[in-house]
Amino acid sequence: MNIEIAIVYFINDGILAGKSPATLEGYKYSLQYLHQFIKLQFLPQELSSITREVLSQYFIEGVKVKSWSKQNHWTQYKNLSVFFNWSVKKQLITTNPLSDIPKPKLPPRIPKALSEQEAIELLRVVSNMPGKYRFTKLRNKAIISCLLFTGLRKSELLNLKTTDVDLHNGFIFVEKGKGGKRREIPIEETTLKIILQDYADYKNKLGKISIWFFNGTFGTKGKNAGKLSESGFALLFRSIRFVYKKGIHAHKLRHTFATLMLDKDCDLFTLQQLMGHSQISTTTIYLNSTRKKKIEAIKKMTISLNE
Repeated sequence: MNIEIAIVYFINDGILAGKSPATLEGYKYSLQYLHQFIKLQFLPQELSSITREVLSQYFIEGVKVKSWSKQNHWTQYKNLSVFFNWSVKKQLITTNPLSDIPKPKLPPRIPKALSEQEAIELLRVVSNMPGKYRFTKLRNKAIISCLLFTGLRKSELLNLKTTDVDLHNGFIFVEKGKGGKRREIPIEETTLKIILQDYADYKNKLGKISIWFFNGTFGTKGKNAGKLSESGFALLFRSIRFVYKKGIHAHKLRHTFATLMLDKDCDLFTLQQLMGHSQISTTTIYLNSTRKKKIEAIKKMTISLNE
């Protein structure tokens, strides 16, 4: 089968399987990059012609000539591996040509998170940010608080519907998290519940009717009417960075949630469920970033020199 046709079939299968647009875009980029390399080398355009030797040349050029980062090298390998495994399953090729090529290793990355004091400072900054409308101020405070106290991903927060936030019973329901998984997160009562309730009450007072919990421009039409857009979300964080004077983004707040939960003695299994991780190995990366646990462990290492 022609490489270009195989790529189209692969992406279409991914759409039918419910893969996220971002994941499919990553696959498409890697495959088109490989296809371009094959054309420039005047190699055959058949899928079966992609051998171990061709892929070795491709990776060597990427690392040595194109100066790929280790992350890019790893991503290219991972995306191509998914494609070739699919090709074997569909009987388009007999074996995965990547199987004999060593998988690149990534150095362990310690997620950057805010300390508890920094998180408190951030909430104060957002609470006191100047704004023309009370609605916007309450909404922005609710967004940052929600990220800090629930560990939601950006997409999960933006896709929260009004019915997903049960303030009466104290739960937030994530209907379609990463991988299409559903999960529920208890709403912290001392701070988060009060902030979310204030925002929801004021929104109702204004008569702002929308299926979406976090709202942007109510003048928009269609299925996303009233929904806070990604550009509106990005604008909020640019405004915060300008006042807060520190690098801050949504995923850093997710890391902060995980780190603080472990500091408060949350067990790994529970944290995995709260974060929506498919594998607990993903959750264990946060064990490396909790300073409090390290400090407490060192304090127990007491040896008296006076005895």
